[in-house]
Amino acid sequence: MDWSKAKTILIIAFIVTNILLGYVLLSSEKQVETTLKDSFVEDVIEILGRKEIIINTDIPREIPSLNTLTVEYEAIEPYEANRIFFNGEGKVENKEAGVIEIVFEEEYLTITNKKYLSYTNNNMKEMYPDLNEEKAIELALDFLEQRKYNVSDMKLSFIKRYENGYNLEFTKLYNDRYLEKSNTSVVIDSSGVKKMERMWLNPIEEGEKYIYINTAPKALLSLLSIEETHGKTIEEISLCYYFDPAEQDFIDNPNMAIRGKTIPAWRVLFEDGIKLIIDNY
Repeated sequence: MDWSKAKTILIIAFIVTNILLGYVLLSSEKQVETTLKDSFVEDVIEILGRKEIIINTDIPREIPSLNTLTVEYEAIEPYEANRIFFNGEGKVENKEAGVIEIVFEEEYLTITNKKYLSYTNNNMKEMYPDLNEEKAIELALDFLEQRKYNVSDMKLSFIKRYENGYNLEFTKLYNDRYLEKSNTSVVIDSSGVKKMERMWLNPIEEGEKYIYINTAPKALLSLLSIEETHGKTIEEISLCYYFDPAEQDFIDNPNMAIRGKTIPAWRVLFEDGIKLIIDNY
């Protein structure tokens, strides 16, 4: 064997390999998403600041994508709701097309299109004079569990004190990400649970297709055209699953939607509880 020739071939192969590796690395550098660079993020913070939009959290630096997810609305049957809330003793009335009201003493349930539930309690008797945040969370979870709601798949996504009590919002979790709009909100004061609203989504099947959306820094620029966000502080930015029939497959008649597919979106939560979903591509 001609070792000199073999050595020459190895050297040439080594040089070619280095050239190819250098090309790959150079190509990778060129493909770095511009909107994730420090300079772009700093510009976004400065530009939003002109509208007094303050970012009090980290801005995600990922190339955002999620697979599609088939979801369906939790079906609310009036008979079952009456049994769970009022031991079947509530008076059921059909108020209008798709709207049913159930009344028991000073408590009211309104069910809309079998997927949105609103509970109101007008009892003013003081039960918890020393109500604090920890107690409010405990009362909210107890209220839900006593009415057979599964609290293991939800997360307290917002809580804020108001003059007489607390507003709480729980959001559905799937794969450690929020599923919007799948929320249960609870209002609590010293008399206990005053109000509860719920519209819930249940995941059915994961899709194989992944959808990419704009990066968080780029998506945040859309806030410039939303006057309601000006002068507010952002407390949380996260990638979420998002389904809203009014904006997606059921634009003409969103009330008829029973199931559909989610898309990825950015969930932006402000300190006052205002929540925006940004799903631009």
